[in-house]
Amino acid sequence: MTLSWQPPTENTDGTALTNLAGYNIHYGTQPQDYTSVIKVANPGLATYVIDSLPAGTYYFSVAAYNASGTESSFSPELSVSVN
Repeated sequence: MTLSWQPPTENTDGTALTNLAGYNIHYGTQPQDYTSVIKVANPGLATYVIDSLPAGTYYFSVAAYNASGTESSFSPELSVSVN
C-alpha cells in the first residue's frame, strides 16, 4: 500500500514553516485508535510504502513534526482494506 500526502508549508499561526523534520504515520484497525506509528524522518518525502500488512481494514492519519519534535494536528483519516 502506498500512502501520500501534501507537505505543509506554514505553521498553524500562518507563518512560514522553516523547520519541518518529518512525518508520523499513525494507523490502527479501529477508527481514530492508532496503535502503531511509522516515523518518516525525511521532510522531503511525501510518499511511503507499507508492505506486509495482514488482511483487514486499517485507518491512517499523518502528522508532520518539526525539529523540536512538536507534532501537528492529524490529517483527515483514511481507511483502507487490505486483502
